[in-house]
Amino acid sequence: MQTDLNVLTDDEVLQFHKDGFVVREGFLSPEQIRAASEEVNRYADTEPRFDGRNVWKYDELCSLITDPKTLAVMDQLMGDPNYALHHCHAARHNAGLAGVGWHHDYEQIPQVNRSHTQVHVLHYLAGLNGTIGDMLLLRRSHRAVMRRDALWFCGTEEIPGTVVLNNLAPGTVVFAHSALVHARRPQPGGEGTSRYFIDIVFMQAGIKWPSYGREGWRDTLAELDKRLHDPHHPHLFDADAFFEISEAVARLEGLEGSVALHLPEADPNAPRKHGGAIPVVQ
Repeated sequence: MQTDLNVLTDDEVLQFHKDGFVVREGFLSPEQIRAASEEVNRYADTEPRFDGRNVWKYDELCSLITDPKTLAVMDQLMGDPNYALHHCHAARHNAGLAGVGWHHDYEQIPQVNRSHTQVHVLHYLAGLNGTIGDMLLLRRSHRAVMRRDALWFCGTEEIPGTVVLNNLAPGTVVFAHSALVHARRPQPGGEGTSRYFIDIVFMQAGIKWPSYGREGWRDTLAELDKRLHDPHHPHLFDADAFFEISEAVARLEGLEGSVALHLPEADPNAPRKHGGAIPVVQ
């Protein structure tokens, strides 16, 4: 499907790159909200630990992955249509939900730069209303290079630069740079209601990214490509956009000090690649 339309304004694109996120209320239609909520209910009742490995079996989640407006936003934020899907998660959160401490979700082993963009598209089907859980974002933290859990010790307390999202209309979508540090602060209340949440993650082209951390990720991408192939986004389900994360973790096991000390000497005559992760995981 062609998505040559500007969904975000120039100011919103600038805000994303500057602050690390853009909030779009009313991004999803009432029909999308209803259908996706029903589907989340269906698998939450039968697959409570749904982790996205069989996402291709779910019509509405597939529809959200290739939603024309969403892909149009990705075209704007990535700069071209050659990005890839990393994964799609979904959950139904109920009263009493535990919090999640400050962390980021930028896929890189080890964490060495922010040369390429990864985007989490966060769908709040029922919005946020101050119960069950608030979304906390640390403005501009996507510019820093740090371990995923570097600020975990702060728990879910507000820290300087915190933006609190706790009053969002149903169908709101947050486009967040995956390196943006964030947390989920638990809140009382919400009995009899649910906090529906879907996150869909895309990776900019130009480097190889860590594969999704579970077996069968290649099969999942192949099934999605078979069902949803889009000639205007030919690499959306391309397994060649990734390296095997388990192999990278094994290669780094036991290394101490600077990883650079363990790399082979570079050929000074070899052409340099633009940005990217260090050669040990390429």
